[in-house]
Formats: sequence, C-alpha cells, structure tokens
Amino acid sequence: MLRTWLALSILALTCGLARAGVDETYIRPTELPSWSDLYKNFFGSNEFGKSYAVVIGIGDYDVYPKLDAPASDATRMRDFLRDEAGFDYIVTLTDERASRSRIETLMEKTLPKLVGANDRVLLYFSGHGETRKLAGDTKRGYLILKPAGKEDWDEMLDMPRVIQWAENVGQSRHSLFILDACFSGLAALQVKGTVRDQTIGRLSQPAHQLVTAGVEDELSFASQGESLFTKAFIEAARGTRRPAPDGVASLSEIMLDVGRSIDEYRSTTGMKRRMSPRQYLLSAKNNAGEFFFLQKERLEKVAARAPDAPQKTGDPVPKGHDGQAGVPGGKPQGGGDPARIPGRVTLDAYTVLFDPANGKPLLWFSRFDQEYEFFDGPGFHPRSGEKLLPFTSEEAKKFQKLTTERAEALKKEKEQLEKSKAEREARDAAARDALAKKQEEDRKLREAEAARASGAGQHCDELAANPNDKNKVGPGVSFAVLKSQAAEAVKTCEAATKQSPNELRFKYQLARSLQFSDRARAFTLFQDLVSKRYPASFDNLGWMQLTDKNNPAQAVSMFRSGVQAGDVDSMVSLAEMIDRGQATAANPSETKMELCRRASELGHLGAAQCYQAEVAKLEQAEKDRVQKLEQQKVMMEVIGTVLQTVTKR
Repeated sequence: MLRTWLALSILALTCGLARAGVDETYIRPTELPSWSDLYKNFFGSNEFGKSYAVVIGIGDYDVYPKLDAPASDATRMRDFLRDEAGFDYIVTLTDERASRSRIETLMEKTLPKLVGANDRVLLYFSGHGETRKLAGDTKRGYLILKPAGKEDWDEMLDMPRVIQWAENVGQSRHSLFILDACFSGLAALQVKGTVRDQTIGRLSQPAHQLVTAGVEDELSFASQGESLFTKAFIEAARGTRRPAPDGVASLSEIMLDVGRSIDEYRSTTGMKRRMSPRQYLLSAKNNAGEFFFLQKERLEKVAARAPDAPQKTGDPVPKGHDGQAGVPGGKPQGGGDPARIPGRVTLDAYTVLFDPANGKPLLWFSRFDQEYEFFDGPGFHPRSGEKLLPFTSEEAKKFQKLTTERAEALKKEKEQLEKSKAEREARDAAARDALAKKQEEDRKLREAEAARASGAGQHCDELAANPNDKNKVGPGVSFAVLKSQAAEAVKTCEAATKQSPNELRFKYQLARSLQFSDRARAFTLFQDLVSKRYPASFDNLGWMQLTDKNNPAQAVSMFRSGVQAGDVDSMVSLAEMIDRGQATAANPSETKMELCRRASELGHLGAAQCYQAEVAKLEQAEKDRVQKLEQQKVMMEVIGTVLQTVTKR
C-alpha cells in the first residue's frame, strides 16, 4: 500500500485590490493530458493519480486594509496549475465568495471524499494573516477572511484548523499548502543541514514539511499588484529562471530559487525590507520526500539527449522507454557503462533478451510484489534505489510462468464479470415479471377493500393514502398533493378512524395528513403505529426524528426497522442516509444499489430510477474493467511471443 506524502508549505506574504468574488470549479476534460499522464510518459510508472487544488485570494476586506494582489494572485496560480502543472480539479475562491463555510465544506467534506491514495492536493491562500499572542509566551497564526475585524478570531482560520485539513487529506501521496499571508506562531521543527539534488525515488517518499516566506517581524510585500513571493514561487516551479537539470523541480529547489529571486529584487530596487525564506518540519519522523513539479519542456530535452537509434530484429541492444538504444554510437549494454543512467524498456515482440553471440542477458530488472520493471543496463532503480539485477534465462522462466498464470487469472476474471452481468439481468427480468403479477393481485385486493370500506374510509384513502404503503387502498397521493388537501384529509380520516378504530391504515393516513398542521400529534400517532409494527410509519417517524428532533441516529434506526418490515420508502431513505454519509452499511444488503434494487422490485418508482443509475455506474465500471482486461490480455500475448524461446535455453 502506498504511503502518504504530506509536504505542508506555509509561504508568508502581504498581498493585494479587490475584485468581485468568484467561486468557480475547473475539471480537466478527459482528452487533455494531466500531470499524472506527463509523469507516466517520462518515468513509465502509474504511481500518481489525480491532482486537486483549492486556490483562495482575499483582498476586499471589510475592516483590514484592502489589498490589490490576492485576487490576481489566485488567478495566476489557478492558470499555472491548470495550464502548466496539469491539475485535474481546481476550485478558485476570491473575496466574499471565500467564506468560512465554503472553505470548510471543501476541506472537510469535498476533498476528503475525492482524494485517493495516489493523488496530490494543493491549497493556496493569499491575503492578510495575523498573529495572536497566547498565554505562556506562545503564539498562533490566523488567516483572515473578508468579514473579520481586529481580534475577531472566530471569523478567521487558525493554524490548528489548517493542520487538521492536512490530516483530512492525509490519505493522499502528496499535499502542499501554500499560505501567502503574514503571521508567525507556526509549530514546526527547523530543518538541519543543507538541501541536495533529489531523485524521483527520493521525492516519492513521505514528507511533512512547512515553509515560510520570512521570519517573525519581517514584512512581506507586493509589487505592481502582484505578490512578489507568489510570482517567484510560480516562476521557480515553472523553471522560468533556472530550469531543473532533470526536469523535476522539488520543493527545496523551488524555495532556494525563491530566496535568490527575492534577494535579486531587493538588490536591483534598493528595497530595505527583508524576507528570509525558511524551511521547517512538521514532524521529526517520516520526512524523506518532497512535493515536486514537472517541467515538460525540460523533460523533453532530457529525453532527447541521445540519438534515436531504431532497433532491428536480431539487434542485441534493447530499446529503452524513450527510444534510446544503448549509448551514442549504438554501443551494446552487455557490460554496461557505469556513468550511464539506465533507461526503462517496454517489452514488445521485437525485444531481444539475450546476446546471440554469447548468451549474456541484455536486460536488467527490478521486481516489487510480482511486478517487473525492465531497464537497458545495470544501475539502480530511480525510485527505490535498489540495485538492478540481470534478467537471466532462469529469471525469464519465472517471469514466463508468472505471466502465464496472470493471463489465466485475467481470463477467469473476465468470465466472472460476464457471468455476474448475465445473472443480474436474469434476476432483474424475473423481478419485473413478479412485480407485474403482484401489482395485478394488489389491484384486485384494493378493489375488494374499497367495496367494503365506508364512505369516510373510501374518501380517506382517496385523499391521504401513501402510494408506497403496501397496505394502501387505491393509487395513493404524493406528499405534495396531500399538502394541498391536508385539512380535508384530516377531517375525513378522523371520521374513518372513529368508524374503524382497529384499521391502522386510517390512523396512518390521519398522521400523514397531520404533518402539515399538528406535527406533535402526528409524531405521537406515528410512534403508536411503529409500536404496532405498521410498515409505512417507520419512514415517516424516521424523517421526523431527523428534521424535528435532529436525531440522525434514531432516524437511521427507524429506517432500518422499516426495511425489516418491508417498507419501500424506508429502503430508499436508508440508501439516502448512507449516500449522505450519515449511516454506514451494516452488511452487503445495505448498499445503495441493493436497497434501491429491493425497493424497485417492490414497485417504488424513485427506487427504480436510483437502481438504474447504480446499474449504469456498475456496468460502466465493468466495461472499463473488461477493456483493461483485454489490454492486459494483449500484453500477455506480446510477452508470450517474447518469451516463446526462453524455455529452450
């Protein structure tokens, strides 16, 4: 399981004139390449997933001095992340739209649900910051929102809260927090020693870091409506001034360039203010890596350093991931060049494994959890640092056995997916037939019941019956329709209840009608009906527990009891609570899809739509999985072709 990489950076700076607030969300179109696509293209690995960002800029303050840079800083940061850094999902908030509730919803609910183990998260804030002195000579930093006044700490975002957000997305591989505001009071450990160039392997490790633009009592600054620190940070990440030699800009390298940029600006302008960027650790342990950006143009130049020497059938030199075959001049890599970095090799039908002259291996490999990575020369793995091993004939036999077993497993998995789909379709067809038969039987029973009922009872059924109550007589009316005739329904159902006190259906319909005029009495009636196990009453009482009593736990308990009693509304309500995150499925029968399926089979129209939507999601996932299996099958066939002569060696 991949470990989380947390690189938390705090960049302190006073910025910028207010603009009209914006709240916009960018989602990268599927046809455009993302950061993870760029990484995979150049490093041949699927280690990273999607990149998410929340970009905030506040300058139009109600009490604090207005700033002209934050909104434009936020726009520049958004444009850089979207157009150059390849981020997949960016929410941009400025001024009044950057409210406390909106930000907390994003950081407490939205992102934690979206972000996965291989994803990256970036939060950027530009605006005022404040330092609060606490007892015991301690301090706490705050980010100031638009409506906050002096010392209105409850209208600001304190640093412990920001740290909590970092924990909320702690499942991600990388997270970088850039807070472009002036304050101190950041709990951190100072980094010891100097920074050196880092490899991809080094950068892929976990990290818990914090960076400030300056130390306490230093003022940060803006120039011509642009935050100097934010500008320097974007330019360093982009490689505008000093492109990273290998196309990978680590956080340490970025901060080093930021410091140089600020020093150069102060020197050329004669500015007396000081800014001293510092790097800290948020934890004393588990800090081996860093957040990093990829500089596409530089990566392309690195990949193009060696001439592209096409490989011919029978050529003993394997082709690397960038098309490079050996070193310049086409020298075979049998013995290896100790100064050369080995390139990745993707096996295809023309890959030659062994030198036909002497039988020596022409590939080196690394293996992790049954997954092989191949290289065109000796050396060390760029991420793990492990020494690469020669791909001998014995190792090739093991690899061939593994790929054969995997191909068989893929075949069985595809067959199982297709079988599951056929079984589901057959079950759904049988359920539809059974439902049609049951509906016809129910219609005949309702007609017989209606003929026996009194006039008041018939009128109560017509005005207040629940369409999803399995004990109803007649078609029933929706809650919206009932509202328009609730007063008449109460009078009619009161009379029906007095005439037939043992008929719980009339008492339920009376309680249902009373929800618009006397909720306390309706609550009491529903409680009595629940005690008598009247199925439809569980759903009504559950929603009153949630909306009137603010008791979600009791509401979920009511819905679960209704499900056990066979009430379709309770099934749909429990599915909604689980979907909201207010309940957890206790067993496989409580998944949203399964609850909607059961309710759909029992005739609930809304549940039918819910079930079809869930089936569509499942079928799309299965379709994607089958497509992936087909691709893997093709790869297995290619590998089989490559290895077809191995066992003869």
